[in-house]
Amino acid sequence: MTLFALNGSESEFMHDHLPLFLRRFSLTYYREDFCIEYFISRRTSHETVSSALIFAYNPQIKFLHVSRFYPELCQRTNSRYLSAVCFYLLIHHSATVYCLDNTCHIRLETVEKTNMNFYSRLGDLNFRVSRHGVGDVVELTSDIILSSVDTSIIQNHVLQPGEIPFLK
Repeated sequence: MTLFALNGSESEFMHDHLPLFLRRFSLTYYREDFCIEYFISRRTSHETVSSALIFAYNPQIKFLHVSRFYPELCQRTNSRYLSAVCFYLLIHHSATVYCLDNTCHIRLETVEKTNMNFYSRLGDLNFRVSRHGVGDVVELTSDIILSSVDTSIIQNHVLQPGEIPFLK
């Protein structure tokens, strides 16, 4: 089953699951040059569900590197597919922040099991293994095919006293 397809407009999957995600969670980000950290919070309590979701852009080679994406949503009740929705939003938000276009690519490292159970099911993102690493680690690359999703709901993150960005 394909989780979503980025073909210029929101897929049926996103149309069905995005409203649920937005009712339950909010997203904020902290940007420092070419690196963005994302935060997921419960909408009702403002409790941070996940942080240190880190995306970095390299303008010389036009790659958006997903440094860390483990949104911890699977630990929440009734959260099936919400990690895919989150990933979709973060890719599009990063593309907006860095003014990326369809000539840019996404790169990340993961284990083969996560690739098969998650990344390979993300429709038109067309993740493919570009390199096998040590053990079960694979490097994945994908084209960025953008849709018209509105990412203005992702607001700037205000650092709390003692909070250090990009550390968890």
